Amino acid sequence: MIPRNIFRQITWITQCAAFVFVAFFAEAADSGIITFQESSGSSSENSNALIGHWRKTTISYTGPTDEHLVLHVDGTVENWTATAYERREPVTGHWNVEGKTLTLSFGGNDRSNPFTFYQGQLVFPNIPNRRGFWEKIE
Repeated sequence: MIPRNIFRQITWITQCAAFVFVAFFAEAADSGIITFQESSGSSSENSNALIGHWRKTTISYTGPTDEHLVLHVDGTVENWTATAYERREPVTGHWNVEGKTLTLSFGGNDRSNPFTFYQGQLVFPNIPNRRGFWEKIE
């Protein structure tokens, strides 16, 4: 059985933590720290901004994995992954943009997802809890 004074301390700590949590997230929501709203722009403007070599790094139990995505001006795309131990061969295909939807086609498999740009990074797919952040490699 938990003594009363320990129960009160636990309750007080829980209330303080809840207050800090609410205050922090209310401030973050008001400040607009992270917004992923779609910006307007024509498909050609979006296509021009996408052209280049993009890299996304993910960390798993086996270590970091870099995924590379090279979008060429002629509509072709290359995609490969690299780890500290191996570099897979590039897969080639085609890409296109319609509005803020990027479609990647590799051998008949099409992957269409919304995208946007945030602080110089490509956010693809731009889907909550699945967002990938790609940095442009110059």
